[in-house]
Amino acid sequence: MNNKNLSLEEMLSLAFKNHKDNNFRIAENLYTKIIKINPNQFDAVFLLGSLWFQTKNYKDSIRMLTNAIKINPKNINPYQNLGAVFVEIGESQKAIDVFNRAIKIQPNHPGVLYNLGNAYKDLGKLEKAESYYEATIKLEPRNTKAHNNLGNILKNLRKNEKAIDAFKKAIDIDPKHINAYHNLANTYKELGNFDESKQFYKKSFDLNSNLESLHALAELDSQILDEGIKGQIIKITNNKKSNENNIAYGNFLLAKYELEKNNFKKEFDYLIKGHSHYFLSRKNTFQKGVNYWLNDLPKVNELKKLSVENKDNKKIKPIFIVGVPRCGSTLIEKIIASGSEVIPMGEEIGIFNYVVGKRVLKNKSINDDFSNINEEILDLYKEKNLISKKNNYVFTDKTLDNFFFIALIKKIFPSAKIINCKRNPLSSIISIIKNNLGAVSWAHNLENIFKFFDIYHKKIENFKKDYPDDIYDLILENFVKNPESESKKLMKYCNLPWDKKCLEFYKRKDLVSRTASNIQIRKPIFNDASNKNEKYKVFLEDYGNKYSWFN
Repeated sequence: MNNKNLSLEEMLSLAFKNHKDNNFRIAENLYTKIIKINPNQFDAVFLLGSLWFQTKNYKDSIRMLTNAIKINPKNINPYQNLGAVFVEIGESQKAIDVFNRAIKIQPNHPGVLYNLGNAYKDLGKLEKAESYYEATIKLEPRNTKAHNNLGNILKNLRKNEKAIDAFKKAIDIDPKHINAYHNLANTYKELGNFDESKQFYKKSFDLNSNLESLHALAELDSQILDEGIKGQIIKITNNKKSNENNIAYGNFLLAKYELEKNNFKKEFDYLIKGHSHYFLSRKNTFQKGVNYWLNDLPKVNELKKLSVENKDNKKIKPIFIVGVPRCGSTLIEKIIASGSEVIPMGEEIGIFNYVVGKRVLKNKSINDDFSNINEEILDLYKEKNLISKKNNYVFTDKTLDNFFFIALIKKIFPSAKIINCKRNPLSSIISIIKNNLGAVSWAHNLENIFKFFDIYHKKIENFKKDYPDDIYDLILENFVKNPESESKKLMKYCNLPWDKKCLEFYKRKDLVSRTASNIQIRKPIFNDASNKNEKYKVFLEDYGNKYSWFN
């Protein structure tokens, strides 16, 4: 292309046109040429930074958008995009800092408020996120993204009826809002209202061939997976325009057809392929997560034995259930909380990892910062209404990865009970492969799964050496064979009275679950065949042979 005779203004116009038409290489070359001529040409600098954001060149995007802010510090647009880059790469606190600078320029900018909601959501500060989404909606009542995101926040805050209203509002504004239908279906599923859930999953799939919704629908009604639907799945999965998420769920669905025909190798291959595409759909975030869980966190020696303790918290008696995913922890939590004493259930709230993880990533000392850690953790549990006098200061937390923090847990909560929920590793691993655990970064690759399991086994073994009397091993296979006798032993360990209602948890009208076990826990305990996963063992031998706990 000959641009020699074009003015800078004409060149910028041409670059912008190509940018809009997704001709990114041409646009990039033109923006770069303009900047070489005039490094302070704001529009070219800003738009090139934005283009690099679109093409996932995050490092250069940050550099260029930062330059745009220096050139014109009063223009809010580069702050917007720079903050969005930080959100995208998981640097939420940096995003918040950028957005707060933007707010000083324009306090009621709905885009900035919305992005602040996103950043606080990613940091786990749900109440803050809720307030910013509500502020956005006040300024832009028809902002469907804000309504939808607010619904997800409200759901996580267990304000389920308000969440349903938020999703329905998004749908009222935009009847083709696929995510709102899917999220509404998820909410009804968590509440156990499966008929409503199926209706909205189907709507989401019908609107845009959303295979994630079809997969969720098939979990509730396997009869929908006929040959006609299979043809649609194959067509969508093979479409070159399909995104990684749709391809992932297409493979998960095709695995179900092979299971039905007892073609276990084909089923397994589809599942592994599905996880590979799912990882790619969130590659940047997942790679950071894998590094954190498999490398950064296991190396923190301070988490093995701490020299400090908070004896003032002895009256607080939390029950922590730790283990690896798909070990039966949801069942155990519901049993503990369904006896004669009312006990609030935390489910998987991740408070310890949230508080400690920030310090781990910044190489801060846990011992030196114990006082602040203790205060922050207490505040977060209180914020979630889990520490209360009316419940005798007892609550459950089944964040399974708390096995990393058992020593810290015992220092902050000296009266804490620790239940190590154990299941045959083969069964847990196959269940992880068959049930997409979504945001669990390490759960989409066999090598990573085995590494995480090995870390778990070593951490538990080391903890038992240091604190031999402070952990209760619950073996799931024994529990389901003898639920009454095993539940009595469990409740005795927890210093709670046993009641037949413990084993009738599935009858509770207020039963809510956000875990992959949502459907199973609405049924009585049954003794699942312990050897049903043996047929898959041959597919794992290359990994399993490296570890004594697997054989």
